[in-house]
Amino acid sequence: MKLKLIAPARKPEWGEEFWEMRTLTDILRRKSNQPPLALPTLAALTPSDVEVIITDENVEPIDFDEEVDLVGITFFTSLAPRAYEIADEFRRRKIKVILGGIHASMLPEEAIQYADSVVIGEAEELWPQVISDFQKGNLQKVYKSLGFPDIAKSPVPRWDLLKTEQYLIHAIQTSRGCPFNCEFCSVTAFLGRKYRWKSLKNVIKEVELLLQLDNKKGIFFTDDNILANLERAKNLFNALIQFKIKGWWCQASLNKLMNDALLNLMYKAGCRVIFVGFESVSQNTLSRMDKSGINEVKKYEEIVRKVYSHGIVIFGSFIVGNDTDEDSIFEDTVRFIEDADIPFSMINILTPLPGTKLWQRLQDEGRIAEKDWGKYNGEAVCFKPQKTTPAQIQTKRSQILQEMYDYPVLYKRLSRLWKSGVLVRKRKRKFFSKYRIILTFKSLITNDIKKTFFMLKILWHRRVPSIVNSLFLGLNFHDYAYRLSGDDKSFRNLLNVTRNK
Repeated sequence: MKLKLIAPARKPEWGEEFWEMRTLTDILRRKSNQPPLALPTLAALTPSDVEVIITDENVEPIDFDEEVDLVGITFFTSLAPRAYEIADEFRRRKIKVILGGIHASMLPEEAIQYADSVVIGEAEELWPQVISDFQKGNLQKVYKSLGFPDIAKSPVPRWDLLKTEQYLIHAIQTSRGCPFNCEFCSVTAFLGRKYRWKSLKNVIKEVELLLQLDNKKGIFFTDDNILANLERAKNLFNALIQFKIKGWWCQASLNKLMNDALLNLMYKAGCRVIFVGFESVSQNTLSRMDKSGINEVKKYEEIVRKVYSHGIVIFGSFIVGNDTDEDSIFEDTVRFIEDADIPFSMINILTPLPGTKLWQRLQDEGRIAEKDWGKYNGEAVCFKPQKTTPAQIQTKRSQILQEMYDYPVLYKRLSRLWKSGVLVRKRKRKFFSKYRIILTFKSLITNDIKKTFFMLKILWHRRVPSIVNSLFLGLNFHDYAYRLSGDDKSFRNLLNVTRNK
């Protein structure tokens, strides 16, 4: 038996997404930002007598003519239209298709219209039975997890089945679940309100495997809150020290980030970036989101400074378009980002994802205006706002992104961080390196004078900033912000930057 697992990609005509990292992938000659997590896990759960192949459409085209017996597709809401197209194409070829993932789990009645079977919930306790039923010719229409599986028993994912060299980073999930029930978030509905952890032994085995595949890449720990259990987190961080990882990212809630000993240990273990969901600079809006018990606006800057004092940078996440937002929310958000020296931030538009409390509320109020799932990516207005119009929200978001990522403004934030010891190389590096010379030459041949000065000032700064986390991310998010308005003076035209590295 041959099983083909597929991760669908966005269609080009849908437009660019924030996390595509289009400029960065071009500079570093990669195809995608990070690998899909679900498919290597499914592959590891599949009985050994089944041949498994994985296709990530972000990295390679799908071969619809390949001889396979069964196809499995997992996807987020924003990828549902493409997932359904892929499923239809295989079913037209008389190949059975199984759909799973968060969107199929939230809307199984919709998903089953495009599949022979739908898996609702997590796969650990379902997948072996699904495969067995298929082999016996007894595939069921629906498989539903009766609870939340013990992921301590979850095997190490089959990363060897992916073209890992085509991704910017490695990705590892060590826990699932979240006790918070924020109105806009679908994590609780899908993964439950109780934290569950993989075994530390398996997590370390996975780290070792990924570093064997490529030890120069950073790692993104995708847990929604890696600091949920401080004792376990400390055990993980202590175990990571031995690997001397180049720099890893994680996600954590604000209420866990005032512990000096913990932050010191995180830095020692290799953490350099923490992704934080501020969500809003309005306490009133946080209350409406059911987030005020975790986030206190008056403590934001103090927490940010605490994290920076340990050499770790914060990557911010904010949501605009809430009913409680005042007209000044866009300007207030930018002001906070500037005052707190947060170099990079994601500005999402409020999105009523299926399965969330927000979705249900707006459904009840008759305010869901759009069910084109391709637009459910946090970058489009899919509901009827109360105080403004969709066009105004869209326009203001685009404007503040351009303001935040204007080169001189971005450089000021970065330079203040470097002075405080954040995003700089602590170990001695050769100042006149071949790589720095090549990048300098490339900066001089761009037709954008702001870009040239931005690059040169970073490349020859006496503190030797992190090139990837300062220069390349800066170029990437600047390009993204300006492409939203149709201005594509991007660094993507200089595609040979690293070829002579």
